[in-house]
Amino acid sequence: MTESKPTAAIDPFFETIHDSQWNACVGIQGNEQNYVDGYIEAALELASAVLDKKLVASRDTLAMPILYNGRHALELSLKFAINRLHETGMIASRHIPDHDILSHWKHLRDANAGDTTLQQLVTDIEPYVVSLAKIDDDGQELRYPTNRDGKKSLDKLAIVNLPHVRKSLETMNGILTSLKYRVIALVDERRTGSHTKGCSREDLKTIAAMLGNHDTWVSDSFNDKKAAVRAKFGLSSHKFSDAVNQIRSSRALATLVGIETPLTYLSDEKAVFAFEQWAKANPPREDSSDDLGFDYFDRDWEKMDENRRLTQELIGVITDNLSGEEISDIEVVFYIGRDREFGEYYDAMLAEAIEKHKQATSRWEGIYHIMTKATLLDNVIIGLREVGRPSLAAKLQAIRTN
Repeated sequence: MTESKPTAAIDPFFETIHDSQWNACVGIQGNEQNYVDGYIEAALELASAVLDKKLVASRDTLAMPILYNGRHALELSLKFAINRLHETGMIASRHIPDHDILSHWKHLRDANAGDTTLQQLVTDIEPYVVSLAKIDDDGQELRYPTNRDGKKSLDKLAIVNLPHVRKSLETMNGILTSLKYRVIALVDERRTGSHTKGCSREDLKTIAAMLGNHDTWVSDSFNDKKAAVRAKFGLSSHKFSDAVNQIRSSRALATLVGIETPLTYLSDEKAVFAFEQWAKANPPREDSSDDLGFDYFDRDWEKMDENRRLTQELIGVITDNLSGEEISDIEVVFYIGRDREFGEYYDAMLAEAIEKHKQATSRWEGIYHIMTKATLLDNVIIGLREVGRPSLAAKLQAIRTN
């Protein structure tokens, strides 16, 4: 008698099933934000299900999952903010790994990270932290009928109003979402180096707008502007000077006070020349509402030959008149404009571009690569404004409008 092999057991939860519609990405395909977003979403969905479907019989059974998911979302959001800001150096240390949301909130508040938007969001979330911490300071009472001391959980409460809970969860969700995105933005902004100990890059932009054009800084009105900035951001005289110096040293921020920074290699004259040549090879296209696009079988061969001739002439003129460093300047400004990069990255990107062109086997290919881009002019104009040359951007804009 042949012994039959045991049938492999099917995992009741984590079986691999090929279902592109309902397979959820978790583990190695998940990320921290799924946790941060998921629990508040679950709380809101449960609250809405009870109220909108009038599940009266489920009021008592779903109240605890609703509140616990909301509390856990708050805990995860605070930990996300603390850990990410610690990685940037804006917070000196992480919080000890526990579930005390009030302690986490105080850790974030007391760090006094240099960003007014972040500080306001931390203040805005305080009532929700205090409320949930008061009835569940360690994440146990909303999960278990008895606490660590063996006493009845939530023994000082008798009822909770679910419409009121849902409204508060919706408001809290808005604050947590803003907090998450502000932290993510701060991580990106810090890489630019445009910040001081007391001010973020966004703060410096606000300060620049308050101070106005640097030509006016010698007038008596500057003292009033200075006093207003110091009061708004709580800056000492020394920290105010740090903020001003940082604004002036940033390509992007300096333009906000009327200070321009030239490109490293490409002069305005060369730039205008290069893009006048580019414009000849790339005349504005007239869009037609009945144009169905490129027809492979009925092509305008004369037009194609003309485009090819104009492109060859363009590449020849640029090759003869611009150096590799000047081409690198155009390329970097284009990518900063196209990808909406921070202008502070210009110098590092330029060094990489120059080295890339030096290592290239064909100078012609590098010039062709950048000068044949259909959106070259538009994105260079955007990039120039970001890297500190708005006046050159205006000159290039005029090439299309004249």
